[in-house]
Amino acid sequence: MLSISCTNIAKRYIKEVLFKEVTYTFEQPNKYVILGANSSGKSTLLKILGGAIAHTKGEVTYNVQKPIEQLFSFCSPEMHLLDDFTVRELFELHFQFKEKKIPIAEQWQRSNLTPFLEKKYSELSSGLKNKVKLSLALYTETPGLLLDEPCTNFDEANTQWYLTSINDLCQHQLIIVASNQASEYTFCTEQIHLQQFKPIHT
Repeated sequence: MLSISCTNIAKRYIKEVLFKEVTYTFEQPNKYVILGANSSGKSTLLKILGGAIAHTKGEVTYNVQKPIEQLFSFCSPEMHLLDDFTVRELFELHFQFKEKKIPIAEQWQRSNLTPFLEKKYSELSSGLKNKVKLSLALYTETPGLLLDEPCTNFDEANTQWYLTSINDLCQHQLIIVASNQASEYTFCTEQIHLQQFKPIHT
């Protein structure tokens, strides 16, 4: 079972300290949400936990000795996929390198992406682009799942699809969500409030 141990983590950008002295342990299969105001550092902390960016101070350790890309699936509004690839090609390419939870055809069916398989990613609406990215993350078999504002550009039906997918396919994973939207983390039982790790200005 994967666990991530943070000891006195801090992140500074030039003169601004986003957060400091974050000491916390995330354990599979628990579900966590990182809460905070816009631009408070939620996405940054999530990326540090996933090894995508470096922290300024402190230590992050994983109890599983595997390459970082094998530990986590990740979805974020900042992610970019290959614009010239069709939806079909994106899925087929992704799962050449990643282990899938369910067959690809079932993924398309569950996510209602079958009508869009031959469309290029660049031709999709913003909501469909997010659904492709989120589907790839949700359907990949990894110990950890890191989700940054997972329902960006979603309507109510797609948000419900996301919650159902989490319930059906992701219960065994460590999940960490960075979000301000309550509908995105209804399944999370642990809350990390970034405000408590902010520097105090006098």
